[in-house]
Amino acid sequence: MTAIRMLTLGLACAGLFALGGCGSQGGDEEAGKADQGGLALALAAPMMVDPALTTRNPAEAAIGGGAPPIIVLPPFSRGVDLAATAKAEAEKLFGGSIPAAPFGEGDIDAVLRDAVTAAQRANAIKGPGKDCGAKADYALAWSLQLPQVMPIYPRGHLLEAAGTNKDGCRLRIVRFVSPVEAGALIDFYHTRGRSAGFAMRHRSDETADQLTGSKGAAQFALQARRRGDGLTEADIVTNGF
Repeated sequence: MTAIRMLTLGLACAGLFALGGCGSQGGDEEAGKADQGGLALALAAPMMVDPALTTRNPAEAAIGGGAPPIIVLPPFSRGVDLAATAKAEAEKLFGGSIPAAPFGEGDIDAVLRDAVTAAQRANAIKGPGKDCGAKADYALAWSLQLPQVMPIYPRGHLLEAAGTNKDGCRLRIVRFVSPVEAGALIDFYHTRGRSAGFAMRHRSDETADQLTGSKGAAQFALQARRRGDGLTEADIVTNGF
């Protein structure tokens, strides 16, 4: 079997693993009921079958042991054309030009900045439930259950997703890459959060831009930072809505 064929089969198994894992526990059955057609579309576009890049995943496996499913992405298109298209689609969602997010005082959250795992990123917010990050499981289907106010930015490529509905938690965590600059992401989510009645705070330093919001028990945190390859990597964490 060729390397391309093996990787294609492995990625298909990764999708099945994600869907199967969602409903394995009673509290998370909601994830397993996600729109499988939408998940198929989410999985199909980013997947690559270039064996030259399978070294990014040891043993050419689609699943990394003991952690999130590792999805090998194709070379992501860059440049002003794709960025402009993404921004135009974001403005269409908003209904016009998106205003710039004001800056707040204070340092960025080191917990979110230094987080590696989904559980660590969950510690950047509180929300309802207890120890929600420790209860989260990795499954791509969670990306389809983000709150409407916090969708993945247009033309973003999903890297990983996690979440849980256990013990009063309603946690969603996603990581994606985008062709637009960090500031455009912050402006988009600030506008959506403010329109939904969230109290917002924007902080920034030389390493990252962060946006946090709260509305009663509902909280979210967003981080965006530029990578060396010209793309922006973003983390979204939500709980309680």
